[in-house]
Amino acid sequence: MPGMYQLKDLLRLAARERAEELLLEPDLPPRMRLHGRVRVLDGPLLTGDEVGQLLRSIATDEQRRELELCGDAHFRYAADDLAQFGVHARMQNNRLHVKIKYLSPS
Repeated sequence: MPGMYQLKDLLRLAARERAEELLLEPDLPPRMRLHGRVRVLDGPLLTGDEVGQLLRSIATDEQRRELELCGDAHFRYAADDLAQFGVHARMQNNRLHVKIKYLSPS
């Protein structure tokens, strides 16, 4: 389990706030883009391992293989009865960066 963050809790917050994106990057706390501005969430910085664990909690084996082979993966994720999200995971300088876009309510 990554640190104190659970991805479903972060997604629930993003959906409730109607955030355009949830941003997960190493050495930064989770952030949300609201009305074009980035809002930093209160909490500790994410490690690279935590970003990977958060992504693994929603990505299939095939999606993780695509990221590993191509350095980039795009997929949709439906969070229970919460909402639909578009996920973009990419490796940049050997660091995993994840952007999760709020698409619509479920």
